[in-house]
Amino acid sequence: MNLPEGCKIELLDSNDCRRILDWVTGNERFEGGLKDGIKADAYAWLLAHCYDGVTWGRFDEERKSWLLSSAVFSDLCPPVSGDNLLEIRLFGSKDEIMIWRNGAELSGRRLIDDYDENDDSPVRPHTETRILLGDRLVEEPREGFSRVGTAAGAEQAVPLECKENNFRGGRWPLRLKMRHYFQQDTVSGVVRVTATRLVDVFKEV
Repeated sequence: MNLPEGCKIELLDSNDCRRILDWVTGNERFEGGLKDGIKADAYAWLLAHCYDGVTWGRFDEERKSWLLSSAVFSDLCPPVSGDNLLEIRLFGSKDEIMIWRNGAELSGRRLIDDYDENDDSPVRPHTETRILLGDRLVEEPREGFSRVGTAAGAEQAVPLECKENNFRGGRWPLRLKMRHYFQQDTVSGVVRVTATRLVDVFKEV
């Protein structure tokens, strides 16, 4: 396995993946850790791609459980389940769990930051911010989620509380921060991206 620089990767087996999904959907609680030192509070956000749509989530520190957009805007966001899931990412500032469909089974990995921010090497991780869909508020926030959309009719329910003035002047204020990890070929010296994880979702003010 060609490992990227600046992070550690741990593989998750199908049992780990099912247990994490049970945690996400509220079928199991984790008072301490998830597995081998994985802490529940390391993850603030969730993004799931399902066969029939996209579901966002956020971790509620007070309840110690996940709140999903499918429970708030059920007409727009599909419920997350092992049968419906294509890919899901639980992420925070230093850590991400990714689970994906692999035929009839689920596979997964955990990626943890492991680098010095002052490192100036060519293979140091690079952080990028991308614009998320949404230039208007479609429906007022509910339980920390806002339904946003575009003039073309595309919509999503993001795990942020948005206001009309956030979109004033046709602005697209929603942002997704991600981090790329690189590997350098020892013969050619070519540097390429070998892993990417999500870091944060936020509004640009």
